[in-house]
Amino acid sequence: MALVFIDLDGTALEDGKPAKGIVRTISDLKRNGHVPVIATGRTPHLLYGVDRLLGIPDYIAANGNYIKYGGNVIYERYISRDVLARMLKRADEIGADLVLEGVAGYVAWRRDTDFVDRFSDAFRIEYPVLDRAYPEQNDVLSFIVFSDRDAEILRGEFPELAFNRSNRFGYDVNLAGNLKADGVNRLVNYLGYPADHVYAIGDGLNDVSMLKAVKNGIAMGNGCPEAKAAAVHVTSSVGDDGVRNALAHFGLL
Repeated sequence: MALVFIDLDGTALEDGKPAKGIVRTISDLKRNGHVPVIATGRTPHLLYGVDRLLGIPDYIAANGNYIKYGGNVIYERYISRDVLARMLKRADEIGADLVLEGVAGYVAWRRDTDFVDRFSDAFRIEYPVLDRAYPEQNDVLSFIVFSDRDAEILRGEFPELAFNRSNRFGYDVNLAGNLKADGVNRLVNYLGYPADHVYAIGDGLNDVSMLKAVKNGIAMGNGCPEAKAAAVHVTSSVGDDGVRNALAHFGLL
């Protein structure tokens, strides 16, 4: 029985929706006795029920900082109140667009340019509303910053955070660490899976650590060069049954 970590955007999702044939692929995978787990940079709020559509109830979200398995949250790591306060203050001081992501929220602290909505358009997610009261009442899992200038300034001032380009309009900002790899390793150890039976499929920069962390790392044909270099196998693209072809290649289907 294999444990298979599957990224969402560009892997299981195409243009924000389940890729052609992916629901059948996941059903066949489970029928063969294997366990799929979503591994995504999205926070739980931004799943929009995709976990149910795909038939994958278990997930690693927020690039490894939030893990739900068997209906229970088994790990959650939030940005400290001190770091949060410093980030909000600096965003105001340098005029940086800033989005806050929580378990049940996706809101803007500042949104002065169209990059905020263009970022949403790229992932087919909601436009964040301006809500400067949100951090007073909610824990924050991650931030999004948008311009290269802002990312460069803030990266130098916040060594406790990791800045990774998510798409051409913005950066995911998470607590420093090995991101998805940390989440994958945590769940693998929790479940006690042997390394030979662990697989991961992804396409983006935030998948690189995950693909390196498992013995059977698979990059999508539409993946970035870094993901392909980190993988032991490159499958076809998301629009060409990439996940199914990868699973078949390894004898899981």
